[in-house]
Amino acid sequence: MAPLSFLWVYGNLSAYMDSYFRFSCYPKCADCDTQWILALYVAGGCPGSLLTKILVKRWGLKWSGIFAMVTCGAAMFVSVWTLQQSVAWTVVLYGVFFGQAVGVNLSVNYQIVGGWAPNKLALFMATVTGTPAMLSVIQNQLITAYVNPKNLKANAYVGPRTYFSQPEILNRVPMAVMLYAAMTFGLQLVGYFLITNPPQPSSAEPMSRNPIASSRKNDGTVTASRPTKASDILSPYNGIREETNGHKVKTYGSNNVNNETSNVLKNYKSVTSAIKLDDNSTRDFAEPEMATASLTEDEPKSCKPSETVKTPVFYALVLFGTSILYGLVYKSNYYKQFALLYINDDKYLTLIGTLIPIVSTASRILFGTCLDKDLMSIKDAVILSLSLHTVLCSLWYFAPQVNAIVYLVLILCLAGTQSMYYLIIPTAAFRIFGAEHFSTNFGLLLILNILIGILTPVVATPVLGILGWFWLFTSVSILNLFTLIVVIFTDFDIFSSDKGKC
Repeated sequence: MAPLSFLWVYGNLSAYMDSYFRFSCYPKCADCDTQWILALYVAGGCPGSLLTKILVKRWGLKWSGIFAMVTCGAAMFVSVWTLQQSVAWTVVLYGVFFGQAVGVNLSVNYQIVGGWAPNKLALFMATVTGTPAMLSVIQNQLITAYVNPKNLKANAYVGPRTYFSQPEILNRVPMAVMLYAAMTFGLQLVGYFLITNPPQPSSAEPMSRNPIASSRKNDGTVTASRPTKASDILSPYNGIREETNGHKVKTYGSNNVNNETSNVLKNYKSVTSAIKLDDNSTRDFAEPEMATASLTEDEPKSCKPSETVKTPVFYALVLFGTSILYGLVYKSNYYKQFALLYINDDKYLTLIGTLIPIVSTASRILFGTCLDKDLMSIKDAVILSLSLHTVLCSLWYFAPQVNAIVYLVLILCLAGTQSMYYLIIPTAAFRIFGAEHFSTNFGLLLILNILIGILTPVVATPVLGILGWFWLFTSVSILNLFTLIVVIFTDFDIFSSDKGKC
């Protein structure tokens, strides 16, 4: 999951990369807006996730992940050369190849986690997506310590932005990118050596703690994992013979044996009546032969993509992801550049970047635990995230003008709120739409990421140049408020897997 740390590293790294593009290789490399780097990286998640199903069918989960790892590594290492030559080619590497490979990587790893830990899905999703955030703590510190060890001030102002023009900083930028690439690729390499596929294919039905459900075939029948006839239970009593004459049953054997046989039957029925057929309910059945029918009545169904896109909850989740990601892209791009206008302390702002992933990880684990323990529903988590995000973005412009501590608190609160995106979307894809078509449904939930990737640079540049920072941040609040209203009036429960239908 290491490449996902790019989201938390880029906010710090971009301050140096933008300065490098403007003062070191200008004008030959200034053939594109650097905002496209992160925007297209984010947009690549959707096509990458949709591509996963094709790759997994051909190569399996682990080898699909290895393919993504190689693509990520190649894009990062080659970018060390392209950033000295062309912004456009750097955008292609990070936005197209790197972004889509990360989409494949995320989808593969989500399926592996879902296969190994279906009953603690939200908690493990939180920890898995939290590790790259924690990784960025180290990466941010190393990048700043290497590029700007003397904590030099940003000394060039161009419009609403600030830059570093000192040669001792600019000359180190390509090697800082190399440092990030080496750390990311090395950790992924170790990870894929250690990883193993889950016990059953991710395209199958979700694993169950129920021993009967785990022996179920794809067609809904039950394999002979336990005796299915009462006579099988009575097999130890070979001295018992039964003869039928019309409706009468004559039994030959001692009364003691008859009593023991009766007790066995009673115990068998008492045990089978308590067998759980799913995590939330039990069913009584008088005879073992009825088990197959009972298992298939309310069997959770994985939604096909054609069914998924017809549900209102799908569009509510798409809007949620789009709204949060819109603010996340701006935070990753500008939390440092905007703050340099009022807080000209590079190491302090790097400290903020270091604390962001710590808060993000803690937030995910907290809310993942709440989701797993049913202390909070997916809809509750979505509403909470959108509400906080709306309020915080409306205050974003004013925070650094108050003082540096207020800005630190606001950015960390934003980080905790936005971190729920990488928890809620995959968890909802599993729980609401099922595991069988996870990679496709997950990719469809990210469909508007492409739009965000395209519109963010297009919108940000004119809004920032004409209206300024206030309206840039306010646009995030407006989109989140609209999405919040939609989510409140959307029923998230009618398509949940325990209803047995999409």
